[in-house]
Amino acid sequence: MFVSRRISTPIVGKREMALSRMRTAAEIISSCGATDVEITQVGGGFGAGTFHLYAYFQSMEHSMEVADNLRNDTAWAKLAEERELTPSAHVKGPELARILAGEPDPNDTAAMVREYVIPRGNLSKAADMVPSIQEMLEGHKINITMWVPVIAEDMKRLLVVYSAPDLKTLGKGTDEVGMTEKFQKMLVEASKLGTLDRSFGMVQVD
Repeated sequence: MFVSRRISTPIVGKREMALSRMRTAAEIISSCGATDVEITQVGGGFGAGTFHLYAYFQSMEHSMEVADNLRNDTAWAKLAEERELTPSAHVKGPELARILAGEPDPNDTAAMVREYVIPRGNLSKAADMVPSIQEMLEGHKINITMWVPVIAEDMKRLLVVYSAPDLKTLGKGTDEVGMTEKFQKMLVEASKLGTLDRSFGMVQVD
């Protein structure tokens, strides 16, 4: 599985216009063949206040097919023209990542993302940790996935995503699992593979 990410930082006073355009972009990307799309807002941490648009693909070939469809889509061209004439946000991306370990839960709407700077040679060791982490999270309705960049400005990262059906469940799981001695020891082992560089929390926007 692959996912693309576009980050929109609204200009002051134009938040609603920026969000409206991101919703339009999501509809167009979906109509051009993406497996799924979602919009989130970062509530705290790195990039607080930004909107993210994620689009999911079955393969690299699929992602490139959708990208090609977008290049030839009149609605996409019109949206780009509107943004040029009347800017409402600073948009970065898309960047593309592939899943390294775990499986996303489509029912989850809240997530905490922790980004590590990690040597490529340590990625397999990081992926090997996922089953034991998921075992610790069992019964708490929290899921874990790991992603690595394929096309991105910074290729040295590993994104670890803890997701849940809602923010309260995510917070409760952090209290009941994330603060335990066993989980903290796991984080110490993870720190030997790479450096935790930044983190953020986000929730889906309808």
